[in-house]
Amino acid sequence: MTQWINNHPRIVLSFLILLSFCLADGYHVINFPPLSIHQWRQSDCFAYARNYFTKNDGLFRPSFYNLAVKEGRSISELPVFYYVAAKLFHLFGVHYWVLRGLTFLSYLLGLYYLFACIRFWIKDTLASLFPVILLATTPYFYYYALNFLPNVPAISFSFCGLYYMLLYERKAHIKHLIISTAFFILSVLIKPTDGGLILAAYLCVAGKDILFNKLNFKKFIPVLLSTVIIGILFLSWVKYVNWYNNSNENQLNLLGIYPIWDMTRKEIADTFTLRIAGFWARIYQDMSILYFILILLVVYIIKWKYLDNFLKFFTLFLLLGGLTYSVLWFKAFAILDYYQLINVIPPAFLIITITEYFIRTVSVNPRKSLMITGKFVMIVFIVVSLFHNRDMQHERYFDKGQTDQPKNLFTTEPYLRQIGIAPEDIVISIPDLSPNITLVAFGNPGYTSLFDVDSFTLCHFKNHGAKYLIINDTSYLHNKLYTPYMNKPVGHNDFIYVFDIR
Repeated sequence: MTQWINNHPRIVLSFLILLSFCLADGYHVINFPPLSIHQWRQSDCFAYARNYFTKNDGLFRPSFYNLAVKEGRSISELPVFYYVAAKLFHLFGVHYWVLRGLTFLSYLLGLYYLFACIRFWIKDTLASLFPVILLATTPYFYYYALNFLPNVPAISFSFCGLYYMLLYERKAHIKHLIISTAFFILSVLIKPTDGGLILAAYLCVAGKDILFNKLNFKKFIPVLLSTVIIGILFLSWVKYVNWYNNSNENQLNLLGIYPIWDMTRKEIADTFTLRIAGFWARIYQDMSILYFILILLVVYIIKWKYLDNFLKFFTLFLLLGGLTYSVLWFKAFAILDYYQLINVIPPAFLIITITEYFIRTVSVNPRKSLMITGKFVMIVFIVVSLFHNRDMQHERYFDKGQTDQPKNLFTTEPYLRQIGIAPEDIVISIPDLSPNITLVAFGNPGYTSLFDVDSFTLCHFKNHGAKYLIINDTSYLHNKLYTPYMNKPVGHNDFIYVFDIR
C-alpha cells in the first residue's frame, strides 16, 4: 500500500481534494447563487458574466446590472473569467455552477502546480502532500475557491508561473520562461497583489543572489525582460481601468490602498482583537494548526542557516511582502476577509521550508521513530484541517445570519417573466444596500436603495427609464417614500411585491 501511494502521489492528492469537496458539501454549494459572506462582491462578479452573455460585449467592455454607473459599465480586475463563463453559458445555459466551477478548476490547477513545485525539493509523498492539503483546506481559501471572486485564481496561476520559472532556472529552455510569463501576466492582471507576491519574492531572491555573486546577471536578463513585459502590461491595464471607470462615471470599485495609517488607534486595536483574533480567526485555520505554524516560524528562525538556501529566502521575502501588503490594506481587514487571502501564501511556504529541512535531516538519522512521529503529526493535521474546513463551510453556507439576502430570493426571476417583466426592463429594487444582489436575483438592470439618497431618488430613477418598483421586505410597503409609487400593483409572491411606476 505504501509503495502504491509513493508511486501515485497525484492520485492521492486528487482523492484528498475530492474528500474535502464532499465533506464540505461542494456538490450542493457549486449550484448556489451568490450567497453567504460578501454576497455583494459575489453578485457583482456574476452580474459581469451574465451581462457578457446578454449583451455579447467584448472582453474589455464589462458591465453589471446597477445603472447608477453609466450603462452599468464597471471594471477592476481583468474580467477574463466572467467572459469565459458567458461563452460557456451559450453551451450549458446560465447556471451558477459555471462560474463557481471555473474558479474551482483554477484552484485545482494551482494545487497541482504547487505540488509539482514542492517535488523539486521533497520527494517523500506524504511530506510533499502535507503543505498542499493544509493550503487546500484552509477554510477561507477553500471558500473563495468555490466561489465567484478572482483572488484564488490569481494565487493559483502564480503557483503555475513559479513552477515554470523554477523549471526554466534548472533547464534554461526559453519555452518554460514564456509559459511562466503568460501565467504571471494572467495572475497579475486578475489580481495584482494576490497574483504578484510570488513573482516579487522570486525576483527578490534572484536580486539577492546577483548582489552576492551567486547568480550571473547575464543569465538573469531573460527573466528581467519577462518582468518588464509583465510590468508594462500591468501599468497599461491600470491606465485602462482608470479611463474606463472615469468615462463611465464609476466610483464603486475599491481601487488603491487602504492603509493602517488611515485608521484610529481604536480602529486598529478593534481590527486586531475583534476581527483578526476574533471573528476571522477560525476561518484562517483550526487553532491547533495556527499554533503549529507559529512553532514552525520559531524553528525557521532558530534553524535558519541549515535551511535550503532558496526556500528560506523565498519564504522570507514572502513574509515581508505579506507584512507590507497587510500594512497597506489593513483598513480593509476589518470587514473583508478576501482582502486577506494573500496571507495564505507565506505560511504555505514556511511549512514547505521546514518540512524539507525535517525530511532531509531525519532521513539520515538511523532512528526511524523520528520519521514515524513526524509523519504521524502530518496525518493528524491533515485530518484536523479536513474536518475543520468542513465545519467552517457548513457554518458559512447553512447557518442563519451569514448572508444579506435569502437564497430563495434567487428563485423569483421566472415569476417576473411570468407577469410580463422582460429581462431588459429597468427596475428599482427596495431594499438592497448593494449594487447588484437583488438585481442579479431578478435578472434585470436597474437601481437599488444603495443609491436612494440626495439626487438619486425614485423620481430620478423613474425619469431615467425605471418601469417597475420591486419590494422584497413587507415593512417597506408602508414607507412614505415609496407608497406614492404603489398605485399600480402588478403582482406578488412569497418574496416580492411588484408595482408598475410608469
